[in-house]
Amino acid sequence: MASAERTRLAHSLVLLLPAVLFGLLVSVQWRTQSDRNELTVRYNTPLLDAAKTLQNEQNTLKAQLADLRAELDQIQTSASTQSGSAKDLQVRIDELKLVAGLNERTGDGVIITLDDARGASAAKDIEKSICHNTDLTDIVNQAWRGGAEAIAVNDERIVGSSSIYCVGSTIMVNGTLMSPPFSVVVIGPQNDLLATYDDPTQLRDIKQRRDVYGLGFRVSRASGLRVPSYGGALNVKYATPR
Repeated sequence: MASAERTRLAHSLVLLLPAVLFGLLVSVQWRTQSDRNELTVRYNTPLLDAAKTLQNEQNTLKAQLADLRAELDQIQTSASTQSGSAKDLQVRIDELKLVAGLNERTGDGVIITLDDARGASAAKDIEKSICHNTDLTDIVNQAWRGGAEAIAVNDERIVGSSSIYCVGSTIMVNGTLMSPPFSVVVIGPQNDLLATYDDPTQLRDIKQRRDVYGLGFRVSRASGLRVPSYGGALNVKYATPR
């Protein structure tokens, strides 16, 4: 009888030990994840607060810069009516402003929509289901390859000095905080632009994440598009227009 009890006790221990070990493993994993989440909040929150403060300052500076540019345009326009040489110079200035992205552009082209995955698809892999700054950079570079004449991301004009980067979980374009969905408006030859985005050898990672993880990525033809002028500072010291 004692032997049978010892056998049952041994069987119980065999079942109990894995359960205890599994419980410890889950507890450690939960604690690790909890610590990681606390760390993410601890470091991301100050970054986002600083970014919002800087953006508010930048918005004020952008408004002042826009006023100064408007005054300069008026002065240049008045001067160009007074002499032939000034008029020729104004024509050249207008051409350079067009190249630099300082003038609004309208025309036909394409609209690229980029958005986080929604619903059950997003649960497969969060990292691959959300938009990244590198995705926007790749989409913009692809537009230039397709012959784009003007590009804007959520109404932020993209020029040679534009920046696209992450601050915590937020993407900044030209120093402006943005969140998905992103609308990339591209003015240029529609057929060439559509062809470059349809090319299976291009944007493979984005297309694979769209098909497998539900990332929102769509390219459509559009007419009567508007791309605003660039509102930031131009820090380029040496450049040659083409």
